Amino acid sequence: MKKWTSKLLTLIYLAVFLYSGFVLVKYLYTYYEASKSLKEVQAIYETTLETLEKKPEVEGDLTEDLLAKYRIRPQFEDLQAVNEHIVGWVSVDGTKLNNPILQTDNNDFYLDHNFKGDYSRAGSVFMDYRNDVTDMSRNTILYGHAMKNGTMFGDLKSYLQQDYADKHSTIFVDTVYEGYDIEVFAAYETTIDFYYIETEFQTDESFLKFIEEVKERSAIQTDVEIGLDDKIVTLSTCKDSVMNDDNRFVVQGKLVKR
Repeated sequence: MKKWTSKLLTLIYLAVFLYSGFVLVKYLYTYYEASKSLKEVQAIYETTLETLEKKPEVEGDLTEDLLAKYRIRPQFEDLQAVNEHIVGWVSVDGTKLNNPILQTDNNDFYLDHNFKGDYSRAGSVFMDYRNDVTDMSRNTILYGHAMKNGTMFGDLKSYLQQDYADKHSTIFVDTVYEGYDIEVFAAYETTIDFYYIETEFQTDESFLKFIEEVKERSAIQTDVEIGLDDKIVTLSTCKDSVMNDDNRFVVQGKLVKR
């Protein structure tokens, strides 16, 4: 009996060991694949930008300027050739946040697909399907996983520290049509019970009330003022890496056309 029990325990320990090893390998591969994919898309974007910097600027006439409003910016042409769902780029100087922005007709697909549309547990940074990149909403929402190596939205929680927020007060968002500076005015931890992902507001009063509540929740203080004519951008991530839970880190900033 004791011999049988000993063998059973050995098998159980072996099974636990093998399963733990499998989980670890899967976890490490997620980061390897995500890092490889990110370097690939960054190389495409940076090469295109370098090529454009070498080209002389050509002034257009009024008609050309009007048409340019809805013309894909040159730095996104190569990326859109890879995937037409790429609608922009988000970055913060001095951090590892330097990602393409994807968008499709739902908020599920890019939770676990990379910039090529291939399956990836790390997913992509993506824009809420309700937002319109041709005419930015009053609140544009960007989602991304909180990767433990600081990539994607892994460092958003750092904005809860005043010193970090002061040093990284501007988030850069380039869409396929325009370039924007996002002036950070709030950062906080919350749960999904607080509906911070409203893209449009029924009245001006409801928008201002929302901004007021956000500032009350914020762990940081800034001198950025939000008025009725302003629009904002919200960056949202889960609290723990690629795991899903009800806790969120949120950073919000004022949308300023560059």
